[in-house]
Amino acid sequence: MIFNRLNACLLAMVLGVATISAQSVQPKVKFGDISPADFAPKVYEVDSSANAVYLYDIGSSKHIGNSQGWFSVVYTVHERIRLLNKKSFDNLGTVKIPLFKLGNDMERVSDLQASTFNIEDGKVVETKVDKNSVFKDKDGDNQIVKFTFPDLKEGCIIEYSFTKTIPNFLDIPSWHFQGQYPKLWSEFSTEIPQFFDFIVLSPGYLEPVLDTVLSSADNFRIFVPSNGQVYDFRSNTIKHTWAYKDVPVIKEEKFITDLDNYVQKLEFQLFAIRPPNESPSYYIHTWNEMVDKLMQADDFGADLSKNNGWLKDDIEAAVQNESDTIEKAKKIYEYIQKNYSCINHSAILLSQPLRKTQQTKKGNVSDINMLLIAMLRNAGFDADPVLLSTRGHGKTNSVYPIMSKYNYVIARLNIDDNKFYLLDAARPLLGFSKLDEDCYNGYARVIASAPVLINLSSDSLHESEETSLIITNDDNGKMTGNYQNTMGIMQSVNMRKKMQSSSVDDYFKNVKKSFALDVDLANINIDSLQKTDMPVAVKYNISFKPDEDVLYFSPVVGDAVYKENPFSAAERFYPVEMPYCSDETYILNMEIPKGYKIDELPKSTRVSLNSDEGMFEYLVQSDDQRIQLLCRIKIDKATFEPDDYQTLRNFFALIVEKEGEQIVFKKL
Repeated sequence: MIFNRLNACLLAMVLGVATISAQSVQPKVKFGDISPADFAPKVYEVDSSANAVYLYDIGSSKHIGNSQGWFSVVYTVHERIRLLNKKSFDNLGTVKIPLFKLGNDMERVSDLQASTFNIEDGKVVETKVDKNSVFKDKDGDNQIVKFTFPDLKEGCIIEYSFTKTIPNFLDIPSWHFQGQYPKLWSEFSTEIPQFFDFIVLSPGYLEPVLDTVLSSADNFRIFVPSNGQVYDFRSNTIKHTWAYKDVPVIKEEKFITDLDNYVQKLEFQLFAIRPPNESPSYYIHTWNEMVDKLMQADDFGADLSKNNGWLKDDIEAAVQNESDTIEKAKKIYEYIQKNYSCINHSAILLSQPLRKTQQTKKGNVSDINMLLIAMLRNAGFDADPVLLSTRGHGKTNSVYPIMSKYNYVIARLNIDDNKFYLLDAARPLLGFSKLDEDCYNGYARVIASAPVLINLSSDSLHESEETSLIITNDDNGKMTGNYQNTMGIMQSVNMRKKMQSSSVDDYFKNVKKSFALDVDLANINIDSLQKTDMPVAVKYNISFKPDEDVLYFSPVVGDAVYKENPFSAAERFYPVEMPYCSDETYILNMEIPKGYKIDELPKSTRVSLNSDEGMFEYLVQSDDQRIQLLCRIKIDKATFEPDDYQTLRNFFALIVEKEGEQIVFKKL
């Protein structure tokens, strides 16, 4: 939301907010106003296992005129925290307030108060932090104000407040409603002159109990040192307040790209300044403007517009008289991939000129893939850079070019009128036009005359895996089998990564241990580890000799089996983000061991996930000689919202239960 776009709908917003606000009473908090009742709870309903609980967590920011000719931000913080046990002392018992140097100006702290409160003989006892125990440590050009609370005891309450003056009108600090400890009440407000347009980024899945917008007016005084003039004026301001009640801790779970995407917080980006009767000054450009800026920058695209004749020999060495268009592009891609080393996989700007990358044969991901683009262009191809954010870096903004949200560069190759190929030569294990699953993290942006969005959501990536096990009786009373697992594209990439730090023998030692029976493996092999355009296939023969009176056999073996539910948490407040959609098929064709009969056989079942979002089928049939099993798990979407979590959890619980069932054979 942009602050000054409220005039037309302010009344409607305030009326709408009033309904929300009525659900919870905004607390009145005064420093030190603590009663014996505040010490009564032994645990808190928001999290009965918490080591500490924020009773109040309140902050605000306000723009004021300064003596440097413009505006500063006054940032206030007030925290009241209950330390329930000693495990919280190390994290919360010491407070550090960072102060940053901005040009010749340093942020400064004022109005610092801090105390520890204990209950003794039914009375509240306050122990203040001595001013002499507040220290300032240097951190390069910056500083850290630090103090430690005295008299910490289990169950005590610590409280502190301070004001920080920030000499840069751009810097409204971000505010985290959610963190390492639960919070009973967390609130933040901003008060901004109407001529500043700020974009407010608010990820997270919690609903506020307070979200109010009020328009008022304030007086401002600015002193301009260059002419010694003082300017007094009055301006409309907009105050926005957000609050959340009973905020749970956000915990790391499986299948999440970056937990920070879903922390309930506020981030502020200045969009424009709109002085009265003047044209606005924009601080976030349009994508067309950003493309022009990037392509003229020496540390991004300036080299791409040059002749770069020094690439001629490399292109000839790569192409080797190849005439087919697509094969020619593949050879250039493979040449970069095999001859250059990426030393940093998180960068959007060049670390050096392309010529130096060509000479040293190494660079960051931008160096490598921008050199690939330069070679493709010099060879007559249409190629452009693409900016994206990898899964661990957070989501990009699909509208605004906020460059801090991007950390990766790939190439887009256009052949034969809009037949596009996405290339990443910085990863040597990828086939042509294949990206690592880490790149599938939402929208990417082409840096070209038409800066279009590319959808790289994990829902657009589909993996298919096939596994078969054929077991027969031999003439020596043994059972012998042939196992083959053909992996999907991403699974193949991950297998190649895994085998870089493991040997084939070690891999199959673990395979042998995974069997419930004592089995022997032979003819072990992993196909296509070096052929990046081919799927990896794991193959081996298996043999075992049954001699028990009752033989228990697990029909689903190897990596195909789910031994535990990947969704163990009872509830989840943010999405499940699988790396891709999947289709896993497992086939067992097994002769009944000689001298045995089937005593128990799992039953067939087929279930769907939300009607059309996936399915699980477990189909078994048998006769006097043979058992056949088809087990298939198909997930047609990769991202599931919190409302779908229980359904997904129950779906996988059924899979784990079913794949854990055994075939029971009895001797005749």
